[in-house]
Amino acid sequence: MTAPLTRRRAPAPPIGVVASITAGFETVNAQLGLVALPVALDLFLWLGPQLSVRPLVDESLRLLDEMTLGAGGLTPDATLLRQGLAQAALLFNLFSRLSTQPLGLPSLLALRGSALTPLGQPPVWPISNAGLYLVLFGLFSLVGLLFATLYFGGIAQQVRDGRLDFGELGRQAGGNWLRLILFALLAASAVFVIGGPTVVLASLAGLASPVLEILISVLGTSLILWLLLFAVYAVHGILLQQRGLFGSLWDSLRLVQASLPQTAGLVGAVTLIYYVLGLVWNLASSDSWLMVFGIAGHALVSTALIAATFVFYKDRYRWWVETQQALKEQVRN
Repeated sequence: MTAPLTRRRAPAPPIGVVASITAGFETVNAQLGLVALPVALDLFLWLGPQLSVRPLVDESLRLLDEMTLGAGGLTPDATLLRQGLAQAALLFNLFSRLSTQPLGLPSLLALRGSALTPLGQPPVWPISNAGLYLVLFGLFSLVGLLFATLYFGGIAQQVRDGRLDFGELGRQAGGNWLRLILFALLAASAVFVIGGPTVVLASLAGLASPVLEILISVLGTSLILWLLLFAVYAVHGILLQQRGLFGSLWDSLRLVQASLPQTAGLVGAVTLIYYVLGLVWNLASSDSWLMVFGIAGHALVSTALIAATFVFYKDRYRWWVETQQALKEQVRN
């Protein structure tokens, strides 16, 4: 007796979160060159020269002190904020914008900074001109997205083809770079459009009730995260399927809708592993050569986790397409 058509052609179920993460580590193990860019960036941020914005921050704080002097001085909260900005200015390195994470190279040193190294204090080049700062900030962000294009593109090739083709990677880099820039601008605009009014409404509500202020802030943040979750596969579609930006966004929306619990589980698991192991990689001080192990471990695990999302997307996309085709055949028959 012949099996029903829909049953005979039912697509194989997609792999789960654990299998995807395992496959991500296997992908990196098969091609360790995938970690080269994040390792090189962190070594540069650690041992290389630094661009300091401390003169700009000091000038801003001086103007703030003058403005508040006639108003009775800073409030306790404002004083803490001032101290935090002053401390952050000591460690912030403008070269860290070469890591545009999460849409860029993963970096251990971009957030923590490096005041001392095993070779002593690195060269520090101060920036005292606000216009120069803005130009360099934009330039480094664009270069960082170019690095991201090559990095994610290499991972996509390894997941899709089981090999790296640098010629193909270079030929596709220009178009994919432009798509990543447009996606970054679109995501930033969405965050601004939602986040800006949320901050204003929360501040106004805080005058009446602190609880209402917290509620509005939580709702606004939840909406932003919800939108970003539905766009989480946009980069995967661009690089794995060579789709345009809006086609990739549309595919991401439909794929997340079809597998929302699994996608949320993947994002949650990847985020948890990344930050828990991040505590381990940050144990070494920046003036110790043990930092080399932290940089290497961070690059290896981060790349494996990113590869896991590409593996997950590739198989979910296959399952989704086959499911849609099976449903169409069922309707026709």
